[in-house]
Amino acid sequence: MMSEKIEDDKKNLKREKVLKKLKTKGERRNMLKKMIKCIFIYTISVIFIGCESNVLGPSGECTNCHLEIEAPNLPMDKNGVYQLDYNDGEIQTFTQLKAYIGYEMEYVEWVTNVTFEGCTWDYCEDVPVVNGSGYSSDDGYSYQMMGVMEENIGQTATIWVGYYDNYGTQWLDNIEVKINE
Repeated sequence: MMSEKIEDDKKNLKREKVLKKLKTKGERRNMLKKMIKCIFIYTISVIFIGCESNVLGPSGECTNCHLEIEAPNLPMDKNGVYQLDYNDGEIQTFTQLKAYIGYEMEYVEWVTNVTFEGCTWDYCEDVPVVNGSGYSSDDGYSYQMMGVMEENIGQTATIWVGYYDNYGTQWLDNIEVKINE
């Protein structure tokens, strides 16, 4: 009988330890849930309230933004297409392009549909006739060079230029340049 009582006491003690362990585990789980909830609320508050009055970015309209692209050294035909005469005997013919942005240090992207095959150390790839990007200078212009090869004679290059202002508005413009013999 005494051994039964000892066994019952051991079982009760073991049960109490298990219950205590489960209770502690539950408390830890609840504490972790509360911590995650607090972190989530804090993060959402910072995102939507933040330190600034407008957390979605500046709103408004740029008053000094412009975009006009031109090829100042090339003549233009009656259809508005610039004419670039290829210099015979030269490896490449160049002309300057410029885009008026209106203010300095704006990142500007340049894209064209005309390429030539450029090879270096037996590796060849298509190279655009206009470099891909630049910045506007202190006069508000972004300058870019256009360089064509003999294989481009007869092609008409469309050159697009664009940028995003501080308010998220995209500015785009384009010109066409016919490459003549």
